[in-house]
Amino acid sequence: MTSFTKTAAPDCFSCKFKPTCFADRLEPPAQKVWNNIRLAAVFSANQEVYSESHKPEGIYVVCNGRAKIFTADARGQQLITWIRHPGEIFGHIALFSRNDYLCNSRAMGQTTISFINTKTLNKFLSTFPKTYPLLLHTISNEIRGIQLKLKDTAYKPAKSKVAMALIKAISYKSKNTPAPAIHGLKRTEIAEITGLALETVVRALAELEKKKVIKREAKAIKILDYHSLMKLSGAMD
Repeated sequence: MTSFTKTAAPDCFSCKFKPTCFADRLEPPAQKVWNNIRLAAVFSANQEVYSESHKPEGIYVVCNGRAKIFTADARGQQLITWIRHPGEIFGHIALFSRNDYLCNSRAMGQTTISFINTKTLNKFLSTFPKTYPLLLHTISNEIRGIQLKLKDTAYKPAKSKVAMALIKAISYKSKNTPAPAIHGLKRTEIAEITGLALETVVRALAELEKKKVIKREAKAIKILDYHSLMKLSGAMD
């Protein structure tokens, strides 16, 4: 089991992901305490963060890299519910519902994750009660995201689902640049995100490449026509 330590915790105030982090929305005194109470650990690719049916012991924050939240059936087939990006908290739904985890969490590539245990978190929330509305806002947006995903699953064609998965996976560095790109996202993971068969994903990617919307490389997917990809995803409807 990976050990979380104080020395491994990155400094929130010098973090390049600070503008997108949950902590950046806290009131200034709370930000300072949040920075001090976190422990952290570095996870290797596909290393377990927590597993289904385990009891939550706190909340997690992605500091660098990505973590996937997924379920798996008896045959080992996975369905990804969320991919947590830098600055995003996770594990909080099970913790606040006082239930065991319904999903598993694994690192996607080398990932630095911070952790705040339940006792420390409860003390923090008691000291800074203005954090509660931020948590409610976060959870409400996640519920809305699940509702939209269910709607997409029911009504959107396969190409639209793949296009949306690609858009959401664009790397932090290349966002809002003339050459957005996706790194470290496998075809199997796109299938797990969209709920599509792998063969369907492969066909959709091939068609997008044929139309010069994307270009697949050894370790990345380059977006050649972002506007067309957005339109295909349905995000511009």
